Amino acid sequence: MLEQRPVPRRTVLSGVLTTTAAAIAGPTLLAGCTDGGTTPNTATNNADVKLPTYTPYAGAKPDFPGNADGLLDAFSGYPNPAPQVFTAPPGKGGQVSAFVLTGSPVPPAVDQNPFWQELNKRLNVDLKLTITPSGDMPVKFAALVAGDDLPDFIVPALFTPSGLGAGIANLPAWLSAKCQDLSPYLSGDAAKEYPFLANIPSAAWKQCVYNGGIYGLPVPRGVGGTLMFRRDDLFAQLKANPDPASYAEFRDVCKAVTDPKASRWAATTGALMYFVQQMVGVPNRWRLDGGKLTHAAETEQFRKALSDVVQLVKDGYAHPDSNIANAPVKKWFNAGNTVLNPDRYTAWPQYYAENVAGPTFDIGGMRPPRYDGGGFASTWQSEPTNNFTALKKADAGKIKDLLAIANWLAAPFGTQEWLFRRFGVEGTHYTMSNGGPAQTQAGVTQTVLGIRYIVDAPDAIFIPGNAAATRKSYEYQKSIIPSSVKDPTVGYFSDAWSRKRGALDTILNTYQTDILSGRKPLSAWDDAVKEWRQSGGDEVRGQFQDQLA
Repeated sequence: MLEQRPVPRRTVLSGVLTTTAAAIAGPTLLAGCTDGGTTPNTATNNADVKLPTYTPYAGAKPDFPGNADGLLDAFSGYPNPAPQVFTAPPGKGGQVSAFVLTGSPVPPAVDQNPFWQELNKRLNVDLKLTITPSGDMPVKFAALVAGDDLPDFIVPALFTPSGLGAGIANLPAWLSAKCQDLSPYLSGDAAKEYPFLANIPSAAWKQCVYNGGIYGLPVPRGVGGTLMFRRDDLFAQLKANPDPASYAEFRDVCKAVTDPKASRWAATTGALMYFVQQMVGVPNRWRLDGGKLTHAAETEQFRKALSDVVQLVKDGYAHPDSNIANAPVKKWFNAGNTVLNPDRYTAWPQYYAENVAGPTFDIGGMRPPRYDGGGFASTWQSEPTNNFTALKKADAGKIKDLLAIANWLAAPFGTQEWLFRRFGVEGTHYTMSNGGPAQTQAGVTQTVLGIRYIVDAPDAIFIPGNAAATRKSYEYQKSIIPSSVKDPTVGYFSDAWSRKRGALDTILNTYQTDILSGRKPLSAWDDAVKEWRQSGGDEVRGQFQDQLA
């Protein structure tokens, strides 16, 4: 199963491309935000939380090793033979329920899904999954909360590094009232009872801390984040410069690759905006200077990027359907309708799996040059946590049973369990080719149950059956991570941001779209920023600044 990142529609204003990458509760949180229980959600209380003792799994040796800066291990092929790390199913029978999401078409129900049936057998439980498309998650989750009929594992789309909590008025209080504090089971050496949960890096666990406790299981991801994917095969065919050294050279590249008669454009307007922002030094969502936060949208650099992209659009280098709802940007890129597309590093294997260009298909990553030349600009670092899963309150025995299942679901890369969880049963859902699993149609449709968003093993760079692409992905991450910049609000929680972010992003995105499409002048951006500030932006800023102080 290839990751379909479970996020709402793309936004181009943020430090990363998706709308799920601000900061959730970490080791320091919003002082004064009480949980309605016995432990306030304060910086002091959360700083005192003892995270699980990190105990790395000594498993498969990577062909290209990662490092402590966030560079992931990379594997040219899947280990063969892959060890089986569980000698018995983790479950004790009975039903286990989970509310999960998927970015893929909803898979067949369990009675028509051999993969789901085999998963139940290997877990030794009757896994009741409520699988919801990512776009429907906010409404579905709100209904779930209102009905107060919670499943065992709760994976709302917006329990992510944005800390949105699907618009819950007071997320810490809701967690305290309805969800299990896992600290007694996972703090410190207690986590060693669940070795594959202990194998998850501490940075991911930090983003599960609320109310002086551990209120979730993390789904860790690499910090390499979003990159500008490049169709290297088409760049070579068109003799275009794959590594422009300035904005002027990038503009020349856009001109060279664009040919409307061939239904080919440089990128979408959002992609151009994303890339030019980095060239001019727009901050990763917020800039912290002297204790004061400035949002990216308020900076002169953002206005400069907006102005330049307006001209790129006028020049005809952007796909003309860029602004349609749910634009099929991945399909355009794979079909060659666009030759540049920003996406999470996890999309690298997905593009190869969905390749329609044939054996010559080749992709790489374009690093943003500094606007006026003189080296590369900094990229925006992503979060170490994709999302986290809360557990419904239960007695100690039930919680331990659920953690045993979660431990199985976190079996690391290189094991038989990981291979089954992602790709299914060999011969039915995949075949091994060139050292990696190649999915059958049954694998594509049946395995996308959303279970990898309950909890997951530390990520690895692996493009199945393509060692050269794996090396390329690794080298790109290795080149950008040392100079990548973090959002300074990572690890902090703003209640206003949790409740108002959707509306705030809509304000900025609507103005931006109108300006890029020529419906409004560039000067209208002043109105966008003013409206954003008055609608809650200043309130969010104040809450984050209080913590950063």
